[in-house]
Amino acid sequence: MATTTTHTTYGVPVSLSVKQAARGKRKQRFGFSYPLVTPLDTTVLTNRRDLRKIDGQVDYFNRSTGVTLIRNNLRQLLLTEKGSRVMLPAYGLDLKRYLFEPLDETTFFLIRRDILQTINTYFSIARPLSLRVYSDDLATENNRLLIELTLQLMDESLDIFDIEVTLG
Repeated sequence: MATTTTHTTYGVPVSLSVKQAARGKRKQRFGFSYPLVTPLDTTVLTNRRDLRKIDGQVDYFNRSTGVTLIRNNLRQLLLTEKGSRVMLPAYGLDLKRYLFEPLDETTFFLIRRDILQTINTYFSIARPLSLRVYSDDLATENNRLLIELTLQLMDESLDIFDIEVTLG
């Protein structure tokens, strides 16, 4: 009995867009939209279009999806101080300790290391592409750090987006 070890492939490899179309609808992640709206914020209530109404009442816990949700979650991660979450004491960053430090190569390396380690630990859905940290020269009385981060989603969409966070 003889078996053949050769096979013939016809056609071309299938592209990522064709694979996505064959799978059908992508799974969406849902989460809270920040900032949450309070009843006293009447200007926010009139200006926001994404507020849902249930029985004529405004729903203050709105949901967001896609890149908006991921930006909100990443901003919350970068602005949360370590130890401020009760059940997750290691969640967040201690970036405020760098506010009054000189922004030299050593400080930039430490900030970069902290941000990248935290993103790898708590935010595995996106891959960092670039990171810029610089001081705000316009704020003479306050020390401020500006962090610009470019990320790429690791799901089927492979979207690239930017986020900017100001500390201080």
